[in-house]
Amino acid sequence: MVIPKPGKPDYSVLKAYRMISFLPTLSKTIEHVALARMRVFVPNCLSPLQFTCRKGYSPLDAVHLILEKVHKVSNNKLYSSPLFLDIQGAFDKVLQERLAEIMTTNNFPPYLVDWVQSYLLDRSV
Repeated sequence: MVIPKPGKPDYSVLKAYRMISFLPTLSKTIEHVALARMRVFVPNCLSPLQFTCRKGYSPLDAVHLILEKVHKVSNNKLYSSPLFLDIQGAFDKVLQERLAEIMTTNNFPPYLVDWVQSYLLDRSV
């Protein structure tokens, strides 16, 4: 979509217009629809300690769990040291065949498995 920039003296010049792309909005909408369809199958293949993408859980639940464990250890006069990892580009390094196998094993519909595989196809870091 192209819209004119306000206050430009000459609208015959290309720089007097602003380009707006709806592609990010459209792709985010499609991702949310796909996530809603996948959420039915997700609880079967996630660890109970996984808090993301699970209905009724939030990152705050993970913080509470860590604090509870640290408190329990300190009550026993022991020490604890948490280790937090943020793996850059982890999504781009997903083993696509393994992910498809896990999804199929957990009864994801073939169209969702195919959609995820096409989404991951030719991704690079």
